Amino acid sequence: MSSNSSALESGEIIITSGDQLNVENAAVFLQHVREALQVSKSVTVEFEPEVEIDITGMQIICAACKSAAVNGKTFSYKNLQPQGLSDMIAACGAEHYAANCKQINDSTCIWFGVRP
Repeated sequence: MSSNSSALESGEIIITSGDQLNVENAAVFLQHVREALQVSKSVTVEFEPEVEIDITGMQIICAACKSAAVNGKTFSYKNLQPQGLSDMIAACGAEHYAANCKQINDSTCIWFGVRP
């Protein structure tokens, strides 16, 4: 299953991850993210519980979060962080850089650090 997006009455856009968020399908996810951030102030990713994520998926997430912050928007996730994302964060060491995200006023990154 690939990613898709839907708009809520509130204007928030929910993007579902699909079962893989990797180099093979990154273009589709990136397109959903770009389109959502163009039209909404709040974009949320809802991950499939067993989603497989590689470094490409992580890079898209980080770039989208930074773009949202620069434009006064939010880019977050719904429910629990999936194990696939947690595993990739640990494998590449991203948690060591998440404590002081310059894009969110030196706050802890909700994606790669501790979620508030």
